[in-house]
Amino acid sequence: MDISGVKVLESAEDIQERRQQVLDRYHRFKELSVVRRQKLEDSYRFQFFRRDADELEKWIQEKLQIASDENYKDPSNLQGKLQKHQAFEAEVQANAGAIIKLDETGNLMTSESHFASETIRTRLEELHRLWDLLLQKTKEKGVRLLQAQKLVQYLRE
Repeated sequence: MDISGVKVLESAEDIQERRQQVLDRYHRFKELSVVRRQKLEDSYRFQFFRRDADELEKWIQEKLQIASDENYKDPSNLQGKLQKHQAFEAEVQANAGAIIKLDETGNLMTSESHFASETIRTRLEELHRLWDLLLQKTKEKGVRLLQAQKLVQYLRE
């Protein structure tokens, strides 16, 4: 040791030992960096999943309001309402791919033992519940519109 408290490397063995210590610390640092990077990537993917799930939920909620509308009770312009409803059904079916894609992403993340697997699973269950409700309400509204149209035709005759 010299006066400043730093160990002086005097022999080749001392230098080799110090070199090995530095290399060991460097390898530990690299391993920890890889683990940290994986955690960050998992978090990044989870944030995208949450964003997509929130967007889909918002869209479903908007469509549920339309599907729950009881405008079939007003007999005026039933043909126009039926056409509008058919376009609405087509839009709902066209967006069925969004929940399928979200399912695939969520299931892939849970199969990889993602840190938020339980949250992902519950979110997917909630979205499926809302999706099934939307399909049910859409079908009911279509049936009621057809019934209202038949009633109006019957009353005209």
